[in-house]
Parts: sequence; C-alpha cells; structure tokens
Amino acid sequence: MANEKNLIPLNKRTKSQQREIAKKGGQASAKKRAEAKTSREIIEMLDALTVTGANAATMETLGIPENMRTQQTLRLLALHKRAAQGDAQANKLLLEIKGEAPTQTVNLNVGDETREAYERAAAAIKKK
Repeated sequence: MANEKNLIPLNKRTKSQQREIAKKGGQASAKKRAEAKTSREIIEMLDALTVTGANAATMETLGIPENMRTQQTLRLLALHKRAAQGDAQANKLLLEIKGEAPTQTVNLNVGDETREAYERAAAAIKKK
C-alpha cells in the first residue's frame, strides 16, 4: 500500500512540479499513440497481403477479382460463412460493416403523471 504521506495532490505542488508531471504524462501518451499507430499499420499491411493456394482458388471460383484476393477479403469471407450458418454475432457484425445495423431503441416505462407532463410540454412547444 502507498505511503499516504508521499501522495501530494497536484494543486499542492509548485507550478514547475505541475509542468514536469504534465510533461511526463504527455510524453507517455505520445509514446502509446505511436505504438498503437504502428500496430494499426502492421495490421493494414497484413490485411493487404495476397492470398495464395487453396484460398486463392476458392476466391477465384467465387468470382472475386484477383486484385481483391487479400487477407482482409479472406477474413470477410469467413465471417460471411459463419453468418450464413446462423451465427447471430457474425450476422450483426456484417450488418454493422455494411452500415445497415438496426438502431438501438430504448423502451422507457413511465407513470401516467410523467407521461402527461411530457405531453403538456410537447404541446406547449408545438404552440410556439
């Protein structure tokens, strides 16, 4: 457990100490963003790799153009296959990728007094 006497709130520190702490936090944040960017770039590079062998032959049979026979397309085909087999999560993900995911609705059960107050407020707004 930390020694409570060593914990000094930021507002009790000098301006130079506050700047130094903020500087260290900013540097750590920048390093983490750079690492995430590198990982993202690696994934994008791997996604762009050309498919070979049996998978390439399957894509050819399906009529996928040669320039689209990538690892990313292969993963999407696997996702599509799972959805076709009835996997609800895979189907939901495909719909999200296509931008056709249903919007979420929230069902609020309110009492009669609350409903009447909302209706009065809505009517007052409409009159303006």
